[in-house]
Amino acid sequence: MAETNFMANARAGWGEALPDWIVELAAQCDASTASAVAQRVGYSVSAISSAIRGTYKGDLGKIEQKVRGALMGEIVQCPVLDEITKDRCLAEQGKKHLGSSSTRAKLYRACRTCPNAYSRKETADAA
Repeated sequence: MAETNFMANARAGWGEALPDWIVELAAQCDASTASAVAQRVGYSVSAISSAIRGTYKGDLGKIEQKVRGALMGEIVQCPVLDEITKDRCLAEQGKKHLGSSSTRAKLYRACRTCPNAYSRKETADAA
């Protein structure tokens, strides 16, 4: 069975506009396995492969934030949790408000107005 060259797929799919996070994603897949990388990022192998090829139909901004946090170690300043990785920030934003946890309640309120909050509209406007 032929081995996949993720970096070559990224260059073919993205051309000159190859983003740094796609470079990192492809490099990580080439260095280990797409399955291991997908698990670290929290997406399916097919989603990771499609993002690398530039054909992903979903929200690329979310994958980017997950890659920047989980693989590139980018940090944001959380008003509740202090310094956290971007992927954790995104995960915390997606959690539901539970009245049983004071930290969860603080996060729920803080995430709604936080400058680090992910907005699908912002990424669509930037494109």
